[in-house]
Amino acid sequence: SFDDLKNQLDMKRLRIHSAASMDGRLFVQFIALILMSALRKKMRDTKLIEKYTVRELLLEMETLTQVRYSGKYGHILTEITKPQREILQSLKIQPNS
Repeated sequence: SFDDLKNQLDMKRLRIHSAASMDGRLFVQFIALILMSALRKKMRDTKLIEKYTVRELLLEMETLTQVRYSGKYGHILTEITKPQREILQSLKIQPNS
């Protein structure tokens, strides 16, 4: 929605000096809006919207990181907190530990 573009996705001013840059910025903002809308719908479907706002959910998940190593170690997922685990379970996402 327009409110999401202006407030959530920080599109108050484009600050772009070329048409190509503006096209790229608008494309990225459009994709971000689609992802945010899909996340909001999923949160409504799973009742997470009653506990978190979209921004709060993203902030909670922000520290979850996957580190990839070359060689025998492959990848390691940082420790998952209890709220992160609850969010992942609600969204039916299996973390690759």
